[in-house]
Amino acid sequence: MESGIIWKLLAAGMMLFFVIRLWPAAKAWMADGPKGSSSDWMTAAALLGGVMLFVWVLLKLV
Repeated sequence: MESGIIWKLLAAGMMLFFVIRLWPAAKAWMADGPKGSSSDWMTAAALLGGVMLFVWVLLKLV
């Protein structure tokens, strides 16, 4: 087998291990975590839109 394939398989196995290992904690956080209000989601959307606009302006200036 090629050495690169071994590293890719090892990395994929590690990612799968992390997903399986962290799944119960993420499930508990989603169930017991704070719920966002509509104003929280609007603030998050506005910030994300501002970042996207800023990146677009930077790309146009270069």
